Amino acid sequence: MTTTVTTTEQLLAMRGKDGVIRVEDDLRIECDVPWSAGKEISGIEVDGNLDCSGYLYCSGYLDCRGNLYCRGYLDCRGNLDCSGKNFICMGDLKWSHAAMPTLPEKNYIHRVLPPEWQRAYWQDRLGMDISDGCYEEICRKVAKQLIKLLRDEKWTPTERWMLETLRDSEKDLPDWVVEIRAEKEAA
Repeated sequence: MTTTVTTTEQLLAMRGKDGVIRVEDDLRIECDVPWSAGKEISGIEVDGNLDCSGYLYCSGYLDCRGNLYCRGYLDCRGNLDCSGKNFICMGDLKWSHAAMPTLPEKNYIHRVLPPEWQRAYWQDRLGMDISDGCYEEICRKVAKQLIKLLRDEKWTPTERWMLETLRDSEKDLPDWVVEIRAEKEAA
């Protein structure tokens, strides 16, 4: 069975007393879940598949035991645990943690980017001025230096992963992602 949510009000109404949304089957979110609504969610637990057609902001943790497919941006302030078969994020995953999320072997994320509040940290780590500009401008600037940056041994595994997703974001989508995306758009 699939629970379909078309408004943030419907999604917020699903919260338990602890602020966690628990769904025993599949959850399909057909709206953006912006910061203003997502800050009211302390966690999302889905036993089936999670399919979000827009932007998903979760101030707590996100635990998806099935496939997770997000067409927009995913910003998860808590732990991200997706132990399902596939994880696809067609937009950017905002990731602020030192440790990487738990993802299935088969995963695709367009880019993994730090949240805005980490700009000074990343400016220091990258050794370049990124104090001004939006994500797209900063990504273009960093991309020009990626080969040099990735040769450096100083990166933590999570930082290297984030830089590698920026490098790989210009590559063609893997065939398995194209197939799943076509199925989702046909549905």
